[in-house]
Formats: sequence, structure tokens, C-alpha cells
Amino acid sequence: MATIRERAKARGVRVFHVQVRQAGFPARTASFPTQRQAERWAKTIEADMIEGRHFRSAEARRRKIGEAIERYCLEMLPGKKDAGKNEARLNWWKAAIGELRIADLTPAVLAEQRGKLITEKYTRSKPGARYSSVEAADQQKFSRSRSTVNRYMAALSHVCTVARKEWHWMSHNPFDGIAKFKEGRGSIWYLRADERKRLLAETVKDADLHAFTIIALSTACRAGELLKLTWRDVDFDEKQLLSRDPKNGQTRVAWIHGDALTLLRKRAEAEHEESGRVFTNAAGGAFGYEHRFKAACNAAKVSEFRFHDLRHSAATYLAREGASEQQLRAIGGWKSSIVSRYVHIAAEDSRNIVKRMNRKILGETAKAASPDA
Repeated sequence: MATIRERAKARGVRVFHVQVRQAGFPARTASFPTQRQAERWAKTIEADMIEGRHFRSAEARRRKIGEAIERYCLEMLPGKKDAGKNEARLNWWKAAIGELRIADLTPAVLAEQRGKLITEKYTRSKPGARYSSVEAADQQKFSRSRSTVNRYMAALSHVCTVARKEWHWMSHNPFDGIAKFKEGRGSIWYLRADERKRLLAETVKDADLHAFTIIALSTACRAGELLKLTWRDVDFDEKQLLSRDPKNGQTRVAWIHGDALTLLRKRAEAEHEESGRVFTNAAGGAFGYEHRFKAACNAAKVSEFRFHDLRHSAATYLAREGASEQQLRAIGGWKSSIVSRYVHIAAEDSRNIVKRMNRKILGETAKAASPDA
């Protein structure tokens, strides 16, 4: 409720001092030259308190962005998909604007930080860090893609959403006034027969890398799935791998045959600890495949090809063998509509089938009618 007191000041000037108190809200005080102005202000503040606007405004002026990020990482982030990546993204925001008060987080500030994200250079790993196989001389500078910047923006936007809906620290989400970068459809890069032959001729010189590459190409597994694969996840009798922590958060089975199965059996014969990982470095840490695979690609003259493109290659080969979209989803664990693009590539290869059908059905008439038939 509001309390209004009339007070005398120097030279006979009189003012009306107002104090508004309500349970759950910080007290608000102000002074006005007339009682009518004081009463009008008190009613406005009381209405804002009832609707929660005043509380959020006060919290936004008192709290900092860094405080919101810390609470979010502690309470909301654990157990979420891609928690590690989102924590890294939020750490970037904390370093950039963590000292800024929430009330000062405006679309203009966010647009400025979006510009920094798209233009600044960064390194992906630190030499000497745990599980890092990168040497100081091998460090490279990278730029973020538009889709990556959108992921950074989305990470902080969700912090703001939680701060508004659950913590009542904000009255609105400033990201509502920020446009996302337009993302391309992405490319489907797969190995042609001659490229595949040259690349495997290079990887075979490195037994660990060759096994890692062949299994990825054979099963459509992601690098992250293979790095987390343990011997207890391998069933040689059923010829399958159990992927416990894939990107989309679901456990799935990957079938393994041919050379991939043979190479995996050889690794098991050399060292088969049930709880141990299938792929590690000499010290038992994470298997560093990135630079070795890139060197193999360069030697094979397969340019601009990433390890993840082996997964695209496997999907394309499967589609060419007649795998339906539903089968591709089951084999590779895809959820998005990207599988339809693999099927489309296979459909383009089917033009020769249509050509042969026309020749068979229409016979020599079609041949004579068009030299390209």
C-alpha cells in the first residue's frame, strides 16, 4: 500500500513524499510538488507491482547478464542435448557482455555482438589441454558460419526466455527484435568412386585412421559416436554396434559388415577391454583423427572434404542401393528432412533407368526421333 506524507522544505516549499510497499517487492519512494501527482504515481506503481512489471524492471536493473548465464548453466543446462557446446557458447557471451545489466541488454547491443561473432577469428582447441592432440604450430584460425552464429544467438535467447518466464527478471526478450542470419540449405558432399579409391589408399598407411575411416564410411556413424564407442557396445555375433550417445539424443544400432567388421575384429584381438574405448591415442586419451584425416585428403587430392562427409557419402551410397527415407532414418539416426536430399541424389542417378525403359518400350522409333534418346 502507499503512504503519502506532506513535508516542509526550505523557504516554505512543501512537497508530498510517497512510499509504496507491497509484499514480495522492493519499496519505492518519490517526491512530488502536489498531492494529486503523488497519488497518481502511487497508483501506477501499485498496478505495476500487481501485474509483476515493476518487480521485473527492478530485477533487470539489479541483475547482470553474467549472473543469469551462471544460474542457467547451473540449473537448466545439465542433462540437455549439446550441453557442452551451449556452455561454450554461453561462456563467450559471459566474457563479452557478462558485466552488462539485464536492463541494458537491447537489440542494438545484440546486433553489435552478432557482428563480432561473424567477423572475429577463433581457435578450436588449446595446445596441451587434456585430450588435445593439437600442437602450438598446428593451431589454425577459423571464422564462424552464419548457422553457427545463429546457434550462439539461440543459446543466449533461451537464457532470456527462462529469465522472463520463470525467474521474472525480465519483462520481455530483447531477441524478439533481432533477425537471424539466413542459412543455406547446406551441401551434400560425397566421395566419387575415384576419390574414394585415392583416399583409402592414403588412410591404409595409418592403421588406426584407416579403421576409423572405413567403419565411419561403412556404418554412417558420426565421428563423435565412434570416439565414444566402447568394446561392450560391440556385438560381433550380431554384427552390430550400439551407439549410446548420438547427436540427436537417441540410442541406435549400427550394422557392421565386410572390411569394417574385419578391421574391428583385428583391433579386438590386439586389445579387448570391455570397458575400454575402441579408439584412443597411445596414452589412452581421445583419438586425434582430424589432422591425420586432413593430411590423407590432401595427399589423395580430395579437396574441401571433411570427416563428417563420410556420413553423407554412406547415406548417398545407401540411397543408390534403394534404401528408402524410412530405412535411412533407421540406419543413420537422422530426424530431419536431410534424408530426402540423399534420396534425391539417387533419383538423379535413375535417369539411365528411365532412358533404358523408354528404349525398350518405344523401341527404334524413340531412337530415330531423337539423337539423344
